[in-house]
Amino acid sequence: MNLSITKKAPIILIADDEISTRRLLRLILNKEGYQVIETENGQDCLNAFNLYQPEIVLLDAIMPIMDGFTCCRKLNQIQSRRAFASDSFQQIPILMITGLDDRKSVDLAFEAGAIDYITKPLHRDVLRQRLRYLLEAKWAQEALREKEQKYRLVVNNLREGIFQLDLEDNLTFLNPAWQEITGFSVEESLGQKLSTFIHDEYILVYQNYLKLLLTQNQPECSFELQYHSQNGDVGWIKIYACPIQDSDRNIIGISGTINNITKQKLREIYQKVDYQTTKVLAESLSIKDAITNIIQIICNNLGWQLGEFWKFKVQDNCLSPITSWSFPGDKLTHFIRDSSEISFLSGQSLVGTVWETENSLWIDELIEHPIFLRTDLSQQADLVTSFGFLVFHGLEKLGIITLFCNKKKQEDPELLRLMTTLGSQIGQFIKRKQAEIKLQQQNKLLQSELKQAGKYVISLLPSPLQDKVQIQHLFIPSIDLGGDIFDYYWLDEQKLVIYLLDVSGHGVRPALLSVSVQNLLRSQSLSNIDFSEPNTVVSELNRMFQMDERGENYFTIWYGVYDILERKLVYCSAAHPPALLIYPQKNNQLNTQQLSNENIPVGMLSEFEFEQSVCDVRPNSSLYLFSDGVYEIATSENKTWGIDALSITLEEYYQNSSQPHSNLSSLLQKIQQINPQENFGDDFSLIEIHF
Repeated sequence: MNLSITKKAPIILIADDEISTRRLLRLILNKEGYQVIETENGQDCLNAFNLYQPEIVLLDAIMPIMDGFTCCRKLNQIQSRRAFASDSFQQIPILMITGLDDRKSVDLAFEAGAIDYITKPLHRDVLRQRLRYLLEAKWAQEALREKEQKYRLVVNNLREGIFQLDLEDNLTFLNPAWQEITGFSVEESLGQKLSTFIHDEYILVYQNYLKLLLTQNQPECSFELQYHSQNGDVGWIKIYACPIQDSDRNIIGISGTINNITKQKLREIYQKVDYQTTKVLAESLSIKDAITNIIQIICNNLGWQLGEFWKFKVQDNCLSPITSWSFPGDKLTHFIRDSSEISFLSGQSLVGTVWETENSLWIDELIEHPIFLRTDLSQQADLVTSFGFLVFHGLEKLGIITLFCNKKKQEDPELLRLMTTLGSQIGQFIKRKQAEIKLQQQNKLLQSELKQAGKYVISLLPSPLQDKVQIQHLFIPSIDLGGDIFDYYWLDEQKLVIYLLDVSGHGVRPALLSVSVQNLLRSQSLSNIDFSEPNTVVSELNRMFQMDERGENYFTIWYGVYDILERKLVYCSAAHPPALLIYPQKNNQLNTQQLSNENIPVGMLSEFEFEQSVCDVRPNSSLYLFSDGVYEIATSENKTWGIDALSITLEEYYQNSSQPHSNLSSLLQKIQQINPQENFGDDFSLIEIHF
């Protein structure tokens, strides 16, 4: 853990077990002026979180000791306790780092409480923009919270309702703030029961709290209720109450305060709707199911009885209903059934008006409003209020959602803004799903090309070597074809080159890039480069191949040169899995040495200086070089097999084989037993070099 920090810049807490990823993040974040605290597992992250007050936490999903999802949940538990203890506590955002297109990890991240996620490979521009957005939002909330606290100190007493009740729940005293909260005058309210202003669903809750105060000697209590205002709206209040005692300590009534928390509650409800909508869009497989579920979320949380989704049909030049949801009831069912046979032109009725003007529209008296053309149906279904909003993506209109209520609702600008945001989110989802369908169709055409490309890569791989050094290998391309390729050849009679590289991504593009790199190395076409010095070779590749704007075209590589006379191996690993050197000791015990460097992938930063290392190679040693597809295997227990487990398997293979370099089939069979899937998820590349 890196504990050397100051208080001059925002602190970012990183938890990632990969040294190369942490180093890359530190370089990017330091360059942006952030301070960085590094941890390598979830437990260390919790400890660092309690020691410091970071602005943001970056969590890798898969880590030893404690994974990122568990750590995220525990961090949020800590923050919940702090928030409960202090009203001024500001939530610290948690950003999850997960695999590209890993839907399950994204779902787990949101369930654990992460506010957002970024995918590997890490793109510094995306990371920089995401962090800046989260920090600016956090600072803005802190500034707003500070201003609100100062404001409340001045106006709380003026806006807080004060009341007194007798033993029969009759109001005996009210201050002027009562009218501001409820709309009812003090004069007309005194003498009435406070329960008459409470929403029916909360009467029993209110009566239970009164009973506690009057019969069980409870000194005080506070609770939240819904109430009816003078204009018919339903709002939220928070009541603080305590018993009134006479000189003989007999309870003669109740006094307390009332605060209007409607806006706060609505914000919470709107945030809940926004969160649940985001979750539905992340999990839904079809457009129709997603929109139906979102309509249900809106109705359940915001007090609407029915919702519809309309789509413009170009062939008919009109808007027609596609899906709907409502609470149970014959009247609502008949409304949906009869509406399903109706279509509207652009500019016609509520639906067509929203489509033509591209603006939300609120109607609080359906029967009397001339623009609404389903008056008879709405009257039969007892529907009073409706509003519609546009579903869109950029400038493209994709549909209309309409909502209906059986009560009169006043137009809510905040709700309209929320629905506009949801309309944009749903539009993005629709376009993404349409693109996925198109991509699936294109993918079928690409499968044959990928098979041909895989055969081409195999044809470029070297033959097994039975010489002063024995080398054999395994290569199984994934279905999607990754970016693995490797080679070994003699530079001269004394020095042997061995390397394996893995280009990010899958498909023909990374495969072609890996082939291009192999051609450069095999033909020794790098100008003025000593191919016996691994770090100079990797540095020149880094200069030539830089990651593009989409975060693609970078790769990891392990490049080594073995000197058979000096029995020394010089190597440079650019964020590649460490090679494992296994050799027997004098006590017949095996020793396994990991060969790696703290370098970043090739293509991340053009100015990066790559390091190399050297090690001695004992007689009868075996070096195992592999890509991450060999050990990043999801087992039947839904856990990642991992490099430590691979190391143990290689030691057993070495020890149980009379000639470890003679046959790799038994090793492959063992690893295939670990993998519950028929195929490997990534290219499987493994080289055994026996010295």
